[in-house]
Amino acid sequence: MECDEETKVGPRNLTRNISRLSYLDPRITFAWCKRNEVPIEKIFNKSLMAKFGWASDVDPGFRY
Repeated sequence: MECDEETKVGPRNLTRNISRLSYLDPRITFAWCKRNEVPIEKIFNKSLMAKFGWASDVDPGFRY
C-alpha cells in the first residue's frame, strides 16, 4: 500500500477512512504496524493517536 494514496481526497478515501475508524479495533492496527515495522503515524494522524492511545501498548502478536 502506498502512503501517497492516503493523501488524495475523494469519496473512496473517505469511505476507507470511515470504515477503518468505525469497524477496525485499533489494537489490530497497532499490532499489525508493530509486526510489519510500519510507523503508526503512517496510519493514524495526531488526533487519532490521542483517541486510540490506549491501544498503543498492545503486543505485536495480538489476535482478536
